Amino acid sequence: EAPAHLRHIVSEITPMPVPTEGPERATLIEIPSIEVKAPVVEGDDWESLKQGAGHHVGSANPGESDNCIISAHNDLYGEIFRDLPDVSLDDEVFVHTASGQVFRYIVTQKRIIDPEEISVMYPTSSPVLTLISCYPYGIDSHRIVVIAELW
Repeated sequence: EAPAHLRHIVSEITPMPVPTEGPERATLIEIPSIEVKAPVVEGDDWESLKQGAGHHVGSANPGESDNCIISAHNDLYGEIFRDLPDVSLDDEVFVHTASGQVFRYIVTQKRIIDPEEISVMYPTSSPVLTLISCYPYGIDSHRIVVIAELW
């Protein structure tokens, strides 16, 4: 609890969900059209994204009927999603899991949004993969979002 004299500026923070290690967690992402083949780690904070693309904690696992969110840097630490703007509609994205299962997604949308627009991270009623990175390259004032549906 915050000291009494600071309570007016500090509010209680809801703890982040604890990542659940399991057989369906994402371990590798492949986007053949832009030659991406990168490890996927749990978490999308700065330290996690230094190690690979990051699966957003609390989002769905690959193949689940919900929104599986994976993000990566475009201009730091390997530039995994540098060419994400070059992805086209109908391109394939493959997400491998710890159990060895591979899920195939087909790109259905591509958008440029403001960083504050978080609706792309909302739960979905169908299996969706949402890829997010900063945009444009080297400026990072916006976000590029690629949405793909399980095929």
